[in-house]
Amino acid sequence: MEKLVVEVGMELDKHLIYYHDMLISHGLDLSFACVTHDLYYTKENLDGLTENQMKNACIRLRKLDGIIGVNKDKQVKDEEIKAKEIKLISLGYRKVFDTIKFDFQYKKPDWYNYIQLQDIKDVGLLVYWENEKFYHLPLDDQRKELLKELNSYGFNFKETDLGVDKLRTLYYGKKMYSKNQNA
Repeated sequence: MEKLVVEVGMELDKHLIYYHDMLISHGLDLSFACVTHDLYYTKENLDGLTENQMKNACIRLRKLDGIIGVNKDKQVKDEEIKAKEIKLISLGYRKVFDTIKFDFQYKKPDWYNYIQLQDIKDVGLLVYWENEKFYHLPLDDQRKELLKELNSYGFNFKETDLGVDKLRTLYYGKKMYSKNQNA
């Protein structure tokens, strides 16, 4: 049986540099940063789907422009994206999302996972976090531990705070919230 993983995507109310400085002051390093342009195509009706169901119903084309770190030189040419788009459209797919985000990822040297600050066009500034050391826990306990850990780095989330579902927010044109951005 596949393990279910909780990822929180919590809305932030200050500027990105505030959270950057906060994470650095708590001993995290900025590992990489990039500008990501995501195009999502589907043949399906997305009405009523969860965030994860929407994600799985789509094919994502990603154009990544590295700024610093491991993805600095990882770029996809516009012609390559255009060719893939033409193929998808010829197969009956339609574009449902076209979004750009600034993605900054922080970690400690011994971490596998990253705390991500993402400034997403038409959604806002979010912090995303999942941690493999909690995967064995029930979903509600994973979520509690994730929020507790984020708070240990200077955030101030309550267990009752909901995260923002990016795709559902873009689809419905208003903020859509849930407990798990991976559900």
